Amino acid sequence: MSSGRILVVDDEKEILVSCRKILERAGYEVTTAREGLEALSLIKASRFDLFLVDLKMPGLSGMDILTLAQTVDPSLIIVMFTAYARVETAVEAVKRGAFDYLAKPFTSDQLCQAAEQAIKHKRLVERPPEGDVWFDRILGKSVAMQKLFATLQKVMRSSANILILGETGTGKELFARTIHEHSLRRHKSFVAVDCAALPDNLLESELFGHEKGAFTGADRSKLGLLEIANTGTLFLDEIGELSPSLQAKLLRTLQERELRRLGGDKVIPIDIRVIAATSRDLRAEIASKNFREELFYRLNVIAVQLPALRDRREDIPLLAEHFLQMFARQHQRPASSLSAEVLEFFLTYDWPGNVRELQNVIQHAVLLSEGESVECSDLPDYLQAKCSSDLSFQSMRETQAEAVEKSFLVELLRRHKGNVSEAAAEAKMTRKMIYRLLQKFDMDVEEFRQP
Repeated sequence: MSSGRILVVDDEKEILVSCRKILERAGYEVTTAREGLEALSLIKASRFDLFLVDLKMPGLSGMDILTLAQTVDPSLIIVMFTAYARVETAVEAVKRGAFDYLAKPFTSDQLCQAAEQAIKHKRLVERPPEGDVWFDRILGKSVAMQKLFATLQKVMRSSANILILGETGTGKELFARTIHEHSLRRHKSFVAVDCAALPDNLLESELFGHEKGAFTGADRSKLGLLEIANTGTLFLDEIGELSPSLQAKLLRTLQERELRRLGGDKVIPIDIRVIAATSRDLRAEIASKNFREELFYRLNVIAVQLPALRDRREDIPLLAEHFLQMFARQHQRPASSLSAEVLEFFLTYDWPGNVRELQNVIQHAVLLSEGESVECSDLPDYLQAKCSSDLSFQSMRETQAEAVEKSFLVELLRRHKGNVSEAAAEAKMTRKMIYRLLQKFDMDVEEFRQP
């Protein structure tokens, strides 16, 4: 049985012969083509797991073929060959949807490794792991999280700078680490910097480093975090807290791709991907002259908005169970469950601290709980009064039902691009019922229509 079906297109016959021998020896079923139109005909006629295509060919270019192949089969995994191994070329291919690129000349091991990783990724996407765990440590089955996962699939392997937006406690660093771990820089350093944690002068030294004698107490030279992150990823948490002077210095560094340590004259080249995060409204900060517009656009190549926990209530039972089991193991406590009363409260509480607050509340409850389930009395003091014993099981069911109802409606209308008639027909509902639900959840059908 073959490990997968691969289509290779290249105008060089020697490359095709070599690829066929190497990949067939590794257990793959291989088909070859000498030009783009032939390859596209093969994709239309048959299903392949992987498409290996040369970037520069006569007639249709590799980029043209990439775009057309995705139109024919959106699930096709594509890896580009290029003799022009510039970062810009690779990034452009990845941004257009290629899974990876392979620079010519490549070895047999490099070719087989690229094929193995690409097909493994395809299998994982087609048959995700059992349960609700996606993207390794990120949990979520709500519509909001599924939409976020789809965005991550598109951007995680590019080298473009990313700006992560979200309230405090939504997991911005976790998402940044996940993006890095799936990126082309995954084998390089991931360096995290909390821009709100240090005063301005110390943060400058931490970021840019310093030479011996640069200031009082600088008794030795020190590498900055920008240098340490070289060829890897630099995560700048709470970027909105940077002072204007540091914003200007960081902007120059990102534009010129070089830096000078404090007290030094030597120009040091750097190659980093920046993932920045903030809970602030940076556009409002720009309007108030508190944040540089040029730096915003340098960081905001791709924006990722993390949903607040109150906007993904369907995920609360999943997250709570995960934290219960995790802290039970960590503190060597008996594994417990949430009482119906506590679960009902969790589903109605607004969680201003988001996932981080839920995590802290669960840890507190695990340490204090004496029974088989977590009760209101096990929660932190500020929540006990709110966790009323008057809440009925019926109201909990209604809360959960509303969350599922809203999730279903959003997915239904998104699938039909806001066409209420088609959505109603699929759901076996009347158009009036669809509009009644839209009104109930304060939603507008125009949100789902595409121009």
